[in-house]
Amino acid sequence: MSTTEEKQEKIALEMAANASKGALVEKIVFAGVPILFSCVVYLMNALSNANSEIIQLKSKIAVVVNADNKAIPPQGTTIDMAQIREQLNDKIDRVERDAALARAAMTLDREKSMAAIEKSRMDMTADAAGARAAIRFDMMKGIADLEKRISLLEHKK
Repeated sequence: MSTTEEKQEKIALEMAANASKGALVEKIVFAGVPILFSCVVYLMNALSNANSEIIQLKSKIAVVVNADNKAIPPQGTTIDMAQIREQLNDKIDRVERDAALARAAMTLDREKSMAAIEKSRMDMTADAAGARAAIRFDMMKGIADLEKRISLLEHKK
């Protein structure tokens, strides 16, 4: 009988070991399932947040890159930039035209001033020539008067 008792004890020990293993597995499952569920929920939230951030970044960055790795602005911006460039070119042309007119006006004023100075010099030269001619005329008249007197005095003698 000792063999059956030994067998029964052996079976009882195996059953006790299996029961304790089952209890350990049950405890691990009941403790691990909430932790695993929390981890899965956290990972899903993190994935959702990352996805929404990527969507926000994609909506904020609407830049197309060309072959030279330079940013190409969106189509609406390109039209606006072309209009701004055209307006800028018009303003530059207007400023250059105004500057050319201002330079021409300054040159004309300088030429007028130089012409006025030259006219004044010519008038002074003409006045001086007239004064010299008047002096010569008066001198010649005086000489002629003196010659008449001299000739009258010589005839009287």
